[in-house]
Amino acid sequence: MYEHESPYHRLRVTESDGVRRLSFERKLQSSMRIDDPFETDIDYVNYLHTTMAVRPDARRTLAVGLGGGSLIKRMWRDYPEMHIDVIELDPAVIEVARRFFELPDDPRINVVAGDGRAFIASTSETYDIMVIDAFDDVRVPLALTTEEFMRSCHLRLNPDGVLAYNVFGAVAGLYSKPFRSLYRTLSSVWRTVWVFAIGMQNRPAEEIRNIVLLATDSDVTTDELLGRIASRVDGRVTVPGFDSCAQDLYLDPIRTGDAAIITDPNPDRWLETR
Repeated sequence: MYEHESPYHRLRVTESDGVRRLSFERKLQSSMRIDDPFETDIDYVNYLHTTMAVRPDARRTLAVGLGGGSLIKRMWRDYPEMHIDVIELDPAVIEVARRFFELPDDPRINVVAGDGRAFIASTSETYDIMVIDAFDDVRVPLALTTEEFMRSCHLRLNPDGVLAYNVFGAVAGLYSKPFRSLYRTLSSVWRTVWVFAIGMQNRPAEEIRNIVLLATDSDVTTDELLGRIASRVDGRVTVPGFDSCAQDLYLDPIRTGDAAIITDPNPDRWLETR
């Protein structure tokens, strides 16, 4: 349907079998069912709603990375009290989300073209939920994974708030070190880090997959988190299969002794790490 080479991505929009999809380079980023623009067939997006199980009364959300806007428009519809700020590096992605993926034009959604790390470092706003869902091909940009960046996020997160990451990797085995370094870095900043290894009940831990991590200083226990997921946060979360997300909560110990905390390679020039 559409192809465009921006300064940041090679974007493609395709459509088949009633589903419209957005890809950057080699990786599928977003999808939308044509007959219901609020539904997607990409599983990890629904797992990001587990943030509501940590902070059910959330009213302000910040998302770094837009894609086709699957998470944003669903939050906008399902949580009418929520205001959502979105920082997207590539203006072409914003145009595609509005043109092809029915991203609402509404005062409760504020989409800004810019660098997510720079925005977080400069804003005076605070948030109940923060979501990092930004990719440079198949990796989260280094500047969005370092301890320095996470401490900047911590300052902008309200008490009992929650930070979510979507990453691609393995939770154990030969290819797990990037994930384990990210986990160790998050754990150096927040008291609790939960890991949802998507498809865990059907596939080995060593397999590469989408992983959603939740980091928080809240007093919510793991049992409380699981209970809220099972109840769909008292019915507020309507995404398909949400109550089964609990099956993918990874509770085995995560080995971090050989995984370094991620730091800025040059703290004075971190923008160059994008």
